[in-house]
Amino acid sequence: MTDEYRTLYESWRREKQRQDIQPLPEGFYAAMTSYTTQLREQSRTLDKATVKGKLVEKERDHADKMLQDLNRIRLNKLVSAELNGVPVELLNLTAEEKRLQVELRRLIAAHTQGLKQTLQGKEKVEPPHTAAPPQVTPRPAPPQHTETGETALKVVRFTQPLPAIMGVDMKTYGPFKAEDVASLPAQNADNLIRKGIAKVVETEP
Repeated sequence: MTDEYRTLYESWRREKQRQDIQPLPEGFYAAMTSYTTQLREQSRTLDKATVKGKLVEKERDHADKMLQDLNRIRLNKLVSAELNGVPVELLNLTAEEKRLQVELRRLIAAHTQGLKQTLQGKEKVEPPHTAAPPQVTPRPAPPQHTETGETALKVVRFTQPLPAIMGVDMKTYGPFKAEDVASLPAQNADNLIRKGIAKVVETEP
């Protein structure tokens, strides 16, 4: 077993076993590109009927599958974190993943804004054949900060420092220091509480 295969296996195993995106060795993808290229070259030149040829073919197949699975797992974690407002340690992301994170945030924000405008537009549309005078639309009541719903907020106390995060309402919160108290969207707050980063603060009704 080569050193490159061991590095790939350990990185893949850590990513599968842990919830957060894991750091990769420096120059990981460049090394893996060179490694898999060498395996493909050896697989083409060696006789697959020989023991060495069979071993190289098997190693190439396993390496390709682990790389694909590693990328899929990291992508799923990144997308899930952005959708749920869970902070991601930037040092654990590759340069490509950092660019993807920026694009994901832009797309999510654009989708949310477009959906909001579409829903508001539907509320204002009147049938073209009616000649009724314009109706005054009552101003909607302000959202209630309850324990349910997308606009709900929760007050939490941070047990450790946390970089700035994007809430499910597309607003930026933080950064925070340990013992800071803040109001966050309930979904974001629940995620941080589950991860042990914050604790809920009971407020008077």
